[in-house]
Amino acid sequence: MKNLLLLPTVFLVACYGAAPPKPPVVPLPPTEDGAQILVHTESHTTYENVQKQATSCPQGKGEGDPSCTVTRYNVTEPVTHTTSAATYGTTPITYAQFKVMTDPQYAQKVDAVGDLGHKCQRANVPRYIGLGMLAAGLLVGPIISAEGGGGVGTAVTYGGLIGGGVSYAAGYFAFGGRDCVEARAIYNSIDYSAAMGWNTVEGADVATEMQALAGQFNQTHSGPTAASNDEAPPPAQVPPRRRLKMRR
Repeated sequence: MKNLLLLPTVFLVACYGAAPPKPPVVPLPPTEDGAQILVHTESHTTYENVQKQATSCPQGKGEGDPSCTVTRYNVTEPVTHTTSAATYGTTPITYAQFKVMTDPQYAQKVDAVGDLGHKCQRANVPRYIGLGMLAAGLLVGPIISAEGGGGVGTAVTYGGLIGGGVSYAAGYFAFGGRDCVEARAIYNSIDYSAAMGWNTVEGADVATEMQALAGQFNQTHSGPTAASNDEAPPPAQVPPRRRLKMRR
């Protein structure tokens, strides 16, 4: 019985949920021929209070053991803050616009969310049935048993838990529940709704990533003029030498 009571927890942890909504549309600046994305990064260092901790443990005990003593204290030390912003040509762009413009697979990801979301809608029926049966097994069965139902309450509990688990699993494996999980993962990776108002972002790692993405974008979108400048001009043709004859 205790093992069966763990079924709801297992299935809720592996919950595949419903299909995600359509990703929010990020308005992009007008396309400019030959325009590049430039990342502007600034760093400044200030002295701040940083929390530290020290751990002391009895002999033979390691960090994390309940017998260890943790001491927390503040230390003033230099902290470097790195702030980055991006422009497309001469137009400042938000971090959301930057992420969309520098992702060559963005359009395919948006289409994948819609396609997988449509497929996984079939899993809603067995999912709801499974959750309903699990709830019935956990709530109704014990109530019947408490009122003297005896074997009936036990049957309802076992039937609800087992039947609900089977229905829930069928929705995941046979009716597209896995597509819901994949669609949600892709949606979360391209949901830039919060970043639409970010004109600057902080972090040295973010600055490095932005520089790399901007470089890839500029290399891919370089125009024919920029490409021709990288090529050396053809060598000039030298006219053939004429042989001179000496007269006697």
